Amino acid sequence: MKHSKRSLLAIRVATDVVAVTASWLLAGLLRFYVIPGGDSFQSFLSYLQLAGYVVVFNLYFISRNGLYADDLEHSWRKETTAMVFSTFEAFLLLVVMLYFLYLGKITRIAIGMHLIFSVVFLVTGRTLVFNYVKRAYAKGKYTRRILLVGFGENLTNFERDLRSDTVKGITVVGQYDGSGGPIGQVKQLDGALLRDVVEVQKPDLVVIGYPPAEQHHQRTMIGQAVDLLNERVVMLPNLPESYIGTKVSDFRWTPMFTLNAAEMGVFQRMIKRSFDFVASLCALIILSPLLALIALIIKLTSPGPAIFKQQRVTRDAEIFTMYKFRSMRTDMSEGEKARWTVEDDPRVTKIGKFIRKTSIDELPQLFNVLGGSMSLVGPRPERPELVEQFNDEIPGYRLRHRFKAGISGWAQVNGWRGDTSLERRIEFDLYYIRNWSLFFDMKIVLFTFLKGFVNENAY
Repeated sequence: MKHSKRSLLAIRVATDVVAVTASWLLAGLLRFYVIPGGDSFQSFLSYLQLAGYVVVFNLYFISRNGLYADDLEHSWRKETTAMVFSTFEAFLLLVVMLYFLYLGKITRIAIGMHLIFSVVFLVTGRTLVFNYVKRAYAKGKYTRRILLVGFGENLTNFERDLRSDTVKGITVVGQYDGSGGPIGQVKQLDGALLRDVVEVQKPDLVVIGYPPAEQHHQRTMIGQAVDLLNERVVMLPNLPESYIGTKVSDFRWTPMFTLNAAEMGVFQRMIKRSFDFVASLCALIILSPLLALIALIIKLTSPGPAIFKQQRVTRDAEIFTMYKFRSMRTDMSEGEKARWTVEDDPRVTKIGKFIRKTSIDELPQLFNVLGGSMSLVGPRPERPELVEQFNDEIPGYRLRHRFKAGISGWAQVNGWRGDTSLERRIEFDLYYIRNWSLFFDMKIVLFTFLKGFVNENAY
């Protein structure tokens, strides 16, 4: 298996090298020999001498972004997205090097064409490799062997996920030390030590997981696992999924796990605010006819204002006025206690039902984003009275207010909106907060357009 893994890695690296080299060469040939105004043959030779740097830069960022890692689950979409991102990083480093360190002349047209060609060639190459590996998995080639160690809910869920349709090329060789709870039909393995089982089964990955009450037992097994030199070993901690992305630091070699590490730096805030301002301004300009039309329809179909204003809570627990298109009747009170809208709610108007189902009622919040009280992406804002209630009832709820409230969010594009589990929404919000990046924001905005506007849970 180790030989197969090295062969697969060699195929990926070779494909990337060919793609980058071909894109650099093609861009040079077009610039110097096809497009009018090309320089001398000597200039072309100087251009070719930079090919080695270009290849190294691309391979570095491709590797840095985990595209050579042997992950359990391979997603073409994630792989190609990371490849495009890696290409842009390598391109920026190349431009900086040419500007500050390279003394000769270099044509900007060729560099620009190389960026386009490299994206196309690298994505095409990875697509071919992805399809090749997919067919190889079906034939039993490059299969990853996994040994499960322990028992409990986490390990059971892990084994269940390994059997999902999106995970290919996986073989579970068995479960060791599973006396506390055998997992389904997984083969039970015996041995005096973990090393004895590993030598017989020869797994590529060892996965350790125990319930919280078995921490002493888990530490004993970890002590045996760290001595395995040729097998990758991972542990399944007993933590909520929202803690994914939280870093482990230390103080003088004492490990520290920061539970609420979700602060955004000044530079990151500037980037997020710039993205919000530009995107919301462009959206308001483009959508202004639609906004005016919806406002007119609301005024003509039911008495009351077109815009509904309500107090909500955003970053640092600050209260702000949020704007929405009015979707409810003005002659029906919701009562003394704040509550969410439910299916067939009598307070919702006919046009209101449509604009709520399609999320058009949220569009005026672009003005909130433009003004700075909200962000395009972030945890959805709640009313102050509900926030006060949830702060006392739900652990970690206050952490949502480390970020500005958003029009859309990671929970919403995953279907957790409206009358759904609040705890699950919090889990997704905290995951977003702990793993924020500008790319993550762009991904959520894209998902909002693809599947986030119309939702069966929006009443």
